[in-house]
Amino acid sequence: MTKRLHITILIGLFAVLSSSLGAQQRSEKVLKPGQSTQSQRPTVTGGQDDVSQMEFDEQLADEVDTFGVFLYYSENPNRETPFADSLLSGYFHQYDPARQRDFDYMHLGIVGSAARPILFEASQRRGFDIGLNQYDLYFTKASQTPYYRLEKPYTNVHYTQGGEQADGIFKAKFSRNFANGINYALVYDRHSYIGSSNQYPNQNHRMTTFINNMSYESKSGKYRAYLSVAANTAEAEDNGGVFQEPEKEGQFRGPASAVTLLESGQTRHQHQEFSYTHYLQFGGGADSIRGPLRSYTLSHQLLYNTNKYKFFEEAATADTLFFSQFPVFRVDDRGSRFYLEHQKLENVFNLSTFRLGSADQDNEVKQEKDLLQIGLVHSLHWLDFEPIKSTVNNLFLTGKLTFNPSERLFISTNAHFGLLDNRGDYKLNGELFFDLKQAGSLKVQASSQLYSPTLLQEQYRLSQIQLWEKSFRSTLETNLTASYYLPALDITLSGGYHLVNNFIYFDETGVSQQTGVPISISQLMVQKNFRLGQVHLDNVVTFQQSSETFVRVPTLYTKHSLYYAGTWFRVLSVRWGADMRFNTEWDGYYYNPFTGQFQLSDQKVEAYPNIDAFFSMRIGNFRAFFKYENLSVLLLDRQLYYQAAYAPHPFNGFRFGVNWRFIN
Repeated sequence: MTKRLHITILIGLFAVLSSSLGAQQRSEKVLKPGQSTQSQRPTVTGGQDDVSQMEFDEQLADEVDTFGVFLYYSENPNRETPFADSLLSGYFHQYDPARQRDFDYMHLGIVGSAARPILFEASQRRGFDIGLNQYDLYFTKASQTPYYRLEKPYTNVHYTQGGEQADGIFKAKFSRNFANGINYALVYDRHSYIGSSNQYPNQNHRMTTFINNMSYESKSGKYRAYLSVAANTAEAEDNGGVFQEPEKEGQFRGPASAVTLLESGQTRHQHQEFSYTHYLQFGGGADSIRGPLRSYTLSHQLLYNTNKYKFFEEAATADTLFFSQFPVFRVDDRGSRFYLEHQKLENVFNLSTFRLGSADQDNEVKQEKDLLQIGLVHSLHWLDFEPIKSTVNNLFLTGKLTFNPSERLFISTNAHFGLLDNRGDYKLNGELFFDLKQAGSLKVQASSQLYSPTLLQEQYRLSQIQLWEKSFRSTLETNLTASYYLPALDITLSGGYHLVNNFIYFDETGVSQQTGVPISISQLMVQKNFRLGQVHLDNVVTFQQSSETFVRVPTLYTKHSLYYAGTWFRVLSVRWGADMRFNTEWDGYYYNPFTGQFQLSDQKVEAYPNIDAFFSMRIGNFRAFFKYENLSVLLLDRQLYYQAAYAPHPFNGFRFGVNWRFIN
């Protein structure tokens, strides 16, 4: 049978199963933003959740079991999220950060490789930006690290075994209280993919995150301080992509037999961050009739970070395959080196007033009923971009207004306006969440922003040679997204419209370009879950359309999970089944390791139904999963799975992982 017929049969199996299962209403409560469960989560592109992705898996549940642990962030310690444990979430067996979300990221085939969203997302920009964000998916900044309010020490440990003994993921989180109002938290995350037989030549990766947090609250509650020291490091071998696919049969079958564009390319990103945030509160207290009184807060944040970016390739001979494809980067036959060092010192000053809800401080979540905040952000940047050193000065006026009178209504607006070197940059953003009870819930987000080009878009140097220096106009971006969840049908309908003027991209040669043609991107997302007894079929279907080829997205991208979920022997929660993701053929991106950018490519990404089988279990505080990835390769004449040009995913393989939580 042909590949096209194989693909049609695989998709048809999931479609038939979908139509045969009846929809069943779920008796779950619709929660406020930041407290949503998996089936209720109204996800739309273009926004950021209050809960970090690192905590996402732990809070998604079919049945929630809270146990006195609350999360919050230093940017707003009055808005908490309860830590929720679940029977088994749909994301537990998805060990790859690119798949621990409703809408996946694409990467180069192995965990830790350069990644970008498959769906178009609104830019999150304020001020100067280097423009090297290919590893942001795996990094955790100080502002994204949660602090904990708890009574007993909390520990969470996770390990996933990769395709070889040298490959694996280890995660650990710990928090406990100390005397005098001090809480300490630690986060450690290590992704190691350094094997030799399951990766393509020169494709090893190692990602490390190590964060120490400490919070302090005075006895009166009037002074609070938050200290965070964070380190994120990415070490990657870059082969530039696979020029000739590996042998699929015979003695030399396996990824190691592939021919790659580069033989010795290597990238290293190192980020070290120090953050100290403190608050001095006035007023507040409680009135027996009116409840909590209005509070006033002065806050200051001191942030200092150092960032080092390095890429080098030893060989630059005329027969190197990469330079035959991209000759602009062949500048020195002795090898190539890109090096950039960036330091930032930032001070943030805010004056705010808020009123808390009347929650029990020990047993319920602390939430603000309203917040009005004005602020000033000054950032000083030092750059060492071989061989030139320079500085950049940013000053932004900021403002924020939130209104949260009840669990049914939440309104949030924020804005910033740039002065000095980024003068004229601005952002206006608004969010509305409305709980309609039995009629569902509605979430709407809108934003308008003007932001300057990144450093690498305007200038690039390799081996101290200037390859380009340009002066681009600022990009104007307008975004509107909406999401509606209907509990009666357990369905979420989402839509998005993005309009971008003066869009900057990297063309097929790897050089940055700007188009003056306005680009519009339309999106429609449907999340529908079916259930028949203990058999479930969860579906995410997304449609996208871009008016210009400078922004490339698959027209159709879908995710489906067919599984059984139940309890065995009264104590063992299990979930087993299969996941499938599918995209239609589309003009893809190529990841260029010299620039660290996803650029336009003339190679198409083929349609491919990627299927994984899994079994996950939980007993008490212990979880485990077993997973066989990419079953499709056995049915499609060993066709390889691509998400980016020249970057096939490895062959099929077995994975397993364990997770253990302790409260003591």
